[in-house]
Amino acid sequence: MAYREAALETKASPDRVWRVWSDVNHWPEWNPDMKESRINGPLKLGATGMIDTRSGGKHDVVVTHFEDGHSFELESTALPGTKMAIRATITPRGSGSFISQGFEPRGLLAPIVGPMMRERPVTR
Repeated sequence: MAYREAALETKASPDRVWRVWSDVNHWPEWNPDMKESRINGPLKLGATGMIDTRSGGKHDVVVTHFEDGHSFELESTALPGTKMAIRATITPRGSGSFISQGFEPRGLLAPIVGPMMRERPVTR
């Protein structure tokens, strides 16, 4: 379970949400926390890239989960002994979509990092 997760319903179709969300190279155009992001090649299992956020700095990422049109997960090394997973999921809901994004710390320091994430407010 993600320590920090946000979800919402939208009237946008799952295909439309997927086109925007899976285009990692363009995240900074609509995500104010992103300074830079890229995936080297198409988004698929095992693809690598980099994200640079205002809140967490620059990290290499690898795609550790991929279901075309439905979900993906990027995993990065956030701190020594800890990885951070970013999960994005799209579920059809009526004529629109239910979308969720979660952040989950993994590894040796996850029990310490996780509770700190719960207390941190999400900035928009």
